[in-house]
Amino acid sequence: MTVFVLLLVALAVSMQMYVIRNLLNKYEAMEEELEMIDNFLLTLYDDLKSAYDRMKEIDRLGSFESDDESGFIFEQIKNSMETLNKKLDLDATQEKE
Repeated sequence: MTVFVLLLVALAVSMQMYVIRNLLNKYEAMEEELEMIDNFLLTLYDDLKSAYDRMKEIDRLGSFESDDESGFIFEQIKNSMETLNKKLDLDATQEKE
C-alpha cells in the first residue's frame, strides 16, 4: 500500500512539473512576441515622427498642410503619431507603478 501511495505522489509531482514547464515555455514565447511588437511599434513611431518632422520642415509656409488632399495625409500621420505616443507613453509623462 505504501508503494502505491509513493507512486501516486511521484506521478502527481511529475504531472505538476510538466504543467509548470509547459506554462513557462508558453510564457517565454509570449514575452518574446511582446518584445518584438514593442520594437516594431517604436520603430513605426520613429518613422512617423521623422516623416512628420520632415513634412513640417518642407512646408514652411503652411501651404502643404492647408491643402485639401495632401493636408489630409499630413493630419493622418500627425494623428497616428500622437495616438502611438499616448499608447506607448514615449514621452514618459505617466508615472510608473
